[in-house]
Amino acid sequence: MRDATRIPRSRLPASADLFVGRDRELATLSGVLASEQARLVTLTGPPGIGKTRLAVACAAAYAELTGRAAVFLDLAPVQDPGLVVAELAQAIGIEPRSGMDLIGQLAAAGSEHQLVVLDNCEHLLAAAADVGRVLAACPRLLMLATSRERLRLSAEQEFLVPPLALPAPAEVADLATLAANASVALLVDRARRTNPGFILTAANAALLASACARLEGLPLAIELAAARLKVLTPAELLLRLGSRMEVLTGSTRDVPARQRALRDAIAWSYDLLDRNEQALFRRLSAFVATWTLADAASVCGVTTGHVLTPVESLLDKSLIRRLPDDEHTAEFEMLESLREFAAEQLAALRETDEVRAAHARHFAGLAVQFEGSIGLPEERSSWPHWGRHHADLRAALGYCLETGEQARALPLAAALGWYYHTRGAVGQGQALVDQVLALDIAQPDPPRDERDEVAGALAGMLEVAGILALGTGQPRRAEDLLLRALATSEACGDVCRGAIACAFLGHVARAGGQWDEAAEWHRRAAEGFRLGDNAQGVAWARHDLGLLARDRGDLRGAEALLRASLKDFRELDYPWAVAWSAWGLGTALSAQGDVENACRLLAEALGVYREVDDPRGVAQCLEALAAISSEQAHYENAARLIGSAAALRNRLSAPTPDAEQERTAAVEPTLARFLGPDAAARLIQAGRGIPARQAAELGMAVAVGSAPADRDRPGSVRLTRRERQVAALVSSGRTNRQIGRVLGISEKTAEVHLQHAMAKLDARNRAEVAAWAVSHHLDAPADT
Repeated sequence: MRDATRIPRSRLPASADLFVGRDRELATLSGVLASEQARLVTLTGPPGIGKTRLAVACAAAYAELTGRAAVFLDLAPVQDPGLVVAELAQAIGIEPRSGMDLIGQLAAAGSEHQLVVLDNCEHLLAAAADVGRVLAACPRLLMLATSRERLRLSAEQEFLVPPLALPAPAEVADLATLAANASVALLVDRARRTNPGFILTAANAALLASACARLEGLPLAIELAAARLKVLTPAELLLRLGSRMEVLTGSTRDVPARQRALRDAIAWSYDLLDRNEQALFRRLSAFVATWTLADAASVCGVTTGHVLTPVESLLDKSLIRRLPDDEHTAEFEMLESLREFAAEQLAALRETDEVRAAHARHFAGLAVQFEGSIGLPEERSSWPHWGRHHADLRAALGYCLETGEQARALPLAAALGWYYHTRGAVGQGQALVDQVLALDIAQPDPPRDERDEVAGALAGMLEVAGILALGTGQPRRAEDLLLRALATSEACGDVCRGAIACAFLGHVARAGGQWDEAAEWHRRAAEGFRLGDNAQGVAWARHDLGLLARDRGDLRGAEALLRASLKDFRELDYPWAVAWSAWGLGTALSAQGDVENACRLLAEALGVYREVDDPRGVAQCLEALAAISSEQAHYENAARLIGSAAALRNRLSAPTPDAEQERTAAVEPTLARFLGPDAAARLIQAGRGIPARQAAELGMAVAVGSAPADRDRPGSVRLTRRERQVAALVSSGRTNRQIGRVLGISEKTAEVHLQHAMAKLDARNRAEVAAWAVSHHLDAPADT
């Protein structure tokens, strides 16, 4: 019989800290260990993700649940892989016997269930085979390992430790919900260790949420940042997080040195890479956002074939991560903390300029392709890709502006200008292209074989600059830039760019009420598109002529042209263009009194604009719906819609075009007349304060007819006081459980009140209840 005194008790490191934010991961791992689905579970993840703390907590839970021993073995100090088995034996209380194989001794003593935590295995992967032999010899032994990469054993199950959950923007206004968020809870708890009076308040909620987002949910980074709250305010901490490596250090003496600073934790992993992996890791810091294998090969100076192996190794070591939704082309990214460390190493070896130049060359080349697709069928498939890479385009442009590389700055500015135009952020786009316009680019003088390419890029940049000037309310400047773009395009023989310039010159003329001139420009655009066999361009020309006909008062003609363009864009499967034609046709039908069909089209346009993230499109739909609501005597809805649209346009620096101002100019005087000037002003201001998402929901509710009429109108729906409170809390984004907590009622009672409110309002879902609450300007009760 085995001597019971040789069975070790659980020996796990004690922690004075509260274990925060890992309930889901702890439950999953405990379930895996309890069911013995795998003999070895390896926790992997990037530096600072909290693998050790989670492993220890899981081992403690296992020991408490099963009554079996759990021991901890820190392998960080062990440098020789050949010593791992001896260290393991010593940890579980086995003394080596002369003349007997150590694994045999472990097998002889392994009749009892035990769990061994092997911490920090990444530098001892050569010992993995020995660990596998121990598992084979000791069938009742379980292991929980932590490593930057898996051990690659058949008995192994990998568990990738995720970052802590980050707070959603909607949670910031709800202190109870925000306090329960894992990242914020950890930050506040650790801050109290050195500053016992520190609490989460309405004043610091947004700052702490932003800090957690900047720290990317990394527990080590959050803990180190929390320690700084002893001497810094949350605002000061957030400001200093621009340089994480300097701020995120600590002085706690009872933790390993590599965990006293974020830089040291990352350096531990970096030092384990071979030279090629280190070089690639450093150079990948040039990417601001996501990248593909082809991007990495181009910027890092290796062939596509040679980049695959080191990328796979960095992925295995948790130093980069692959995006989960990259169905067609694999895309990767690096945590910002890792990127900052890699950039430091790049600078230390004086490689920064070389790599930034390669990055700028690569994205300038891609920008040429992207800008060249504008107006062509391939444009439609380009937007999602370029939306993900616009941050790198901006970084590349910044480098070109610093170094005066005009030829590369042109296509980058053009591509970015189009990106911001399609997302309604015309003010942001205008500021960016203005930096390039300030360069001496009027007369480029590159080598002869590059002259046409540079002239084409200049035409593209001038064209989008003119379009953005029009969007920001500068018609004269827009006309000048577009005429220059047209002349440069014609000199290059670029029919497509020339047709686009003509189209927007038509919009400039239409905005000024020059109907005949506008018609001539739009006809020239249509001719150019037909000459290039460009069905997409022809559809846009029909759309533009339709808006012109609408503004001239030819509503039947406008309807025919806009229906034709809508049909074309549907067939071309171009959602953004569908939204423009649906909006235009909706305004034309509204002017003819066909409110039902107008609202149906405006609802469709609004839905697409929200989906493609074009807030300017949302704003113009809200304006059109405000005009309809005013005509239908739904003045409160009209006031909030017009206020919300104004707030969106102000944020985008995208004033309402002159032609549309004429269509909505009667709304505010009508509101003042029927509501009274003070009430109208108050409701419009309330609309300005509605968050963009809720404003769009209100617009959709008005469009589909689920928004109520004014609250004081005869026969309006009457909710009880409690039902109105529930509706207001629904509009603030709270769940039934959160509503119950705020009102001091059970979750079930909150659900019953919500169902009664939905029945009275004939609402189909929570969104429609939220829209009703917003339209009635209901204030959510404060948390008690």
